[in-house]
Amino acid sequence: MRISTTQIFQTGIDQIQRNQSEMNRTSLQLGSGERILRPSDDPSGATQTNQFERIISATEQYQRNIDNAQPRLKQQESLLQSGTDALQRARELVVAGNNDSQTDETRRYQANELRQLRDELFEIANTRDPNGEYIFAGTNSLEQPFKQDGEGTVRYEGAEGTGSVREVEISPTRTVPVGDTGADVFMKIPENDGRVTAEIGGENGLGDGSSLVIDKAEVYDVRELDGNDYTIRFEEVGGEMTYSLRDVDGDLVLDEDDEPVLSEEAFVPGESIDFFGRSVTISGDPVEGDEVLSRPAGNKDIFSTLDDIIAALEDGTGTRENRANLATATNTALADMDAALENFNEVRADLGSRLKTMDDQTELNEDRLLDLETAASDIRDLDYAEAISRFNQQQVALQAAQQTYSETSRLSLFDFI
Repeated sequence: MRISTTQIFQTGIDQIQRNQSEMNRTSLQLGSGERILRPSDDPSGATQTNQFERIISATEQYQRNIDNAQPRLKQQESLLQSGTDALQRARELVVAGNNDSQTDETRRYQANELRQLRDELFEIANTRDPNGEYIFAGTNSLEQPFKQDGEGTVRYEGAEGTGSVREVEISPTRTVPVGDTGADVFMKIPENDGRVTAEIGGENGLGDGSSLVIDKAEVYDVRELDGNDYTIRFEEVGGEMTYSLRDVDGDLVLDEDDEPVLSEEAFVPGESIDFFGRSVTISGDPVEGDEVLSRPAGNKDIFSTLDDIIAALEDGTGTRENRANLATATNTALADMDAALENFNEVRADLGSRLKTMDDQTELNEDRLLDLETAASDIRDLDYAEAISRFNQQQVALQAAQQTYSETSRLSLFDFI
């Protein structure tokens, strides 16, 4: 077999280049700390690594969602605590305002403080987060959610209904609402006990000289409860004050036997009037024509509740009617404020549940990331001890190839002549 000088030279160069390439690859591995520099190095390992990295990236995004959402929820929880404190102070003022030891002047002072608390709640409802978005505006977060007209009536103009609150994904299968709408927190508060309520009826309120007071309205048997409005009308019969139960048209309410349910019943102050599963307790001295409307409870915003009791306190107690109106307004306001406080507490409890869910998911994400990164590292990362040993071997092999080529390249037939 004939071996040409060119072939000898080319073989030496190829060997040097192979050794240099292997040593360069090992050097890059040592520099990057990764065993797989390109997919061809380990196709199966590269595929597994890419899958792990995609899952790691998604999990990190879920955690960023949590990190961004938690401060907003914590700020809302703090605002609701401030609102609760304001309502509790307002409740104390309302109770004090109905005390007979108060004068009309001191009641005006209390009304002024209530108005300041109302303004404080209005500011709380229009609070922004550090990004300049309104906390209680829902998805319409760049527009002020609560506004007042010229008469001081508060309107909510934020997002409502389905999809009104942004939700963030905290895992592949879990989403959490980031906040609550102002409508749910401040506006849609059930009246009284959320089932029934009572108020002074008629076009002109109480008659002259009346001191009728609505103490409370409640349900004694939910099975008998219906959704109708009823009027308790007071009439003087034979020198005695009586009451009858009438429908919205003013007709007597009849039972299944076409007999009046309540007709010309003797009125006893403080004694409950019961009908169709509901109970209304009235005190004071009504006069002929006084009416009390019993109806299913609706929703009432906290601002209207405060406006009503402020107006009653400012009217004072100069007449029997005013004194009775203040007592009724106080009872109504206390029931509605208790409902507002309960609503605040329910929203705060739900916020706490969401924050707890995020904390739990954060722990799960941390454990998951550790497991994923460990698995990816086992496939992708370099064994430095093995790589350094291999690099030294490749360096020796390259030096040997270079020396061999150097010696071979000086050979000539003339050396043997």
